[in-house]
Amino acid sequence: MKTFLRKVKPGSKTGSKIGYPTINLNIGDFSKYHGPGVHKCEVIIDNSSYIGALYFGPKLSQKGNTLEVHIINYNGHIYGQYVQLKVGKKIRGPKQFSSLSELKKQVEKDLKNML
Repeated sequence: MKTFLRKVKPGSKTGSKIGYPTINLNIGDFSKYHGPGVHKCEVIIDNSSYIGALYFGPKLSQKGNTLEVHIINYNGHIYGQYVQLKVGKKIRGPKQFSSLSELKKQVEKDLKNML
């Protein structure tokens, strides 16, 4: 399993608006190893391991792609820090959403399918 080391950067706060904050990461060479969609992952922060829901693909309302992770049961602020990612099972491919409430329902479904 490939491990990625990425620096956390600020994002658009869309995840926080729907109750599922994410960390945003530089894409780098991620697309060489994994396709777009939602993946289960392990996130290692300061030698502690967490389960995360990783999304790689088109941004919700902007041009370009994003790489972001909702870390389950984690509430820290880690902007500027490095995290390790170990990407696991793909949950689904990318989808377009017409509203934030539609996105929130899908995130809830993804988390149930992941755990």
